[in-house]
Amino acid sequence: MLESVGPLGYVIRKLNQVRQSGDTSQSGSEVIEIIEALILALVAVATAWSGYQAAKWAGNRAEQYAEASRVRVTAEGLATLAGQERIYDSDTFNSWLAAKLDGKSQAAEFFERRFRDEYRPAFAAWMKTDPFNNLQAPPGPILHARLSQRQTRAVS
Repeated sequence: MLESVGPLGYVIRKLNQVRQSGDTSQSGSEVIEIIEALILALVAVATAWSGYQAAKWAGNRAEQYAEASRVRVTAEGLATLAGQERIYDSDTFNSWLAAKLDGKSQAAEFFERRFRDEYRPAFAAWMKTDPFNNLQAPPGPILHARLSQRQTRAVS
């Protein structure tokens, strides 16, 4: 029965007792007790609700933290890969340049074939500036690509 269930059961029992007794002398204090019991019941429900919400949001926060950590690790891996590719491009270009300046055309062609596909457009654009005869040419393809990107952004 509902009469046996916590604060709500207490309220139901008290209301039944007041109705059955018909005694109005104690009814004022009993009404206050009933109001107190209702307030306690509301407090119990509010406490349970806040505990539920805290658990729910803690779980949500944990999921978002895990996702942020995954994205951070992925970004760090990509940044490392980009750094390694830049080192490869620089090293290959330096080897090409040394061979070119030493007149070793076969070695220069070998290193030029080793350029990454992503690096070739910057190298081709840099070569169009006639870097061996043009003193205004950028010092290398990587710097030429950076200058081109800045000029494109400035125009936009």
